[in-house]
Amino acid sequence: MAGNPFTGVLKQTGKALADFLFPPVCLVCESDTDTAPLCKECLAALQPLEDALTIKDLRIRAWARFTHPLDKVIYAFKYNHRRGLARFLASGLADVLNTEPDFSKADALVPIPLHLLKRWIRTYNQSELIARALSENIGIPEVNLLRRRRVTRTQTRLSDDERMRNVAGAFRVSRRDYGIVKDRSFILVDDVVTTGSTLVSAARTLMDAGAERVFGLAVGGAWKNR
Repeated sequence: MAGNPFTGVLKQTGKALADFLFPPVCLVCESDTDTAPLCKECLAALQPLEDALTIKDLRIRAWARFTHPLDKVIYAFKYNHRRGLARFLASGLADVLNTEPDFSKADALVPIPLHLLKRWIRTYNQSELIARALSENIGIPEVNLLRRRRVTRTQTRLSDDERMRNVAGAFRVSRRDYGIVKDRSFILVDDVVTTGSTLVSAARTLMDAGAERVFGLAVGGAWKNR
């Protein structure tokens, strides 16, 4: 049955009216913009991370440095319920994957999970939303294979060694999913990577379950280009 021919027109009219009444503004500098969520100046201020971070045989790529203005975008997405930003962040990750032939051959995207308690408090997992939007963009399926065994401390103020201990053994793969994991390659997806300790722990969990290869991918990275 054909759709209503006026539906598209009504949607376009509604969007035009909304833009007229509430002009889109830059999330960071709040100037009017036609390139929301960031204006052209703030988009230009993003600092792409072209180098990979390699730690314990895990290769990690990130879209841009986790600094101004990207930190403001991720904070709004993570804590201010700006879920719609997932598509914007995923588009940046898609650009990264276009430069990584090995990554693009992965069998699935695996978001870093939140513990059920933290997810209940936040109401959503930001990494899962990014992975889902990225999946729609590049065609690699998103699969929730990892679970958090326990609530871990926020890593922000921990030393490198404390971060590793904090997330050691924090993840698990259900036995029923071992058949999905075995001999396949995966891309772990997270919002921000600082030392890589969380991704290393998650990658080790997938490898122990039989994965052939695991990569890491994040929107923001705290390391610098060489």
